[in-house]
Amino acid sequence: MDKNILHESTRYKNEDIKPKNDRVVEKKLPEIYEKRENCCGCSACYAVCPVGAISMEPDEEGFLYPVVDASQCIRCYKCLTVCAFKKDQLEKGYF
Repeated sequence: MDKNILHESTRYKNEDIKPKNDRVVEKKLPEIYEKRENCCGCSACYAVCPVGAISMEPDEEGFLYPVVDASQCIRCYKCLTVCAFKKDQLEKGYF
């Protein structure tokens, strides 16, 4: 994936590779953020991922954002529940 491509929502890599576990195909990949403004780049999602499916990669301006490796993701959604920024935004009614 070209790191210099503008992105609005969560970036994924290896989407065309079949996951190791067929059960995970039934669940959607986690959408960590819909817009870059909804991600502070804290790397909590990266740290909590039990299988290391999330990497922090720079965007075109050099800010780090999570990128989900679809072939490794087990769709546990821990990355969504650990996000303090998203929780704060929900509580304030921004979503």
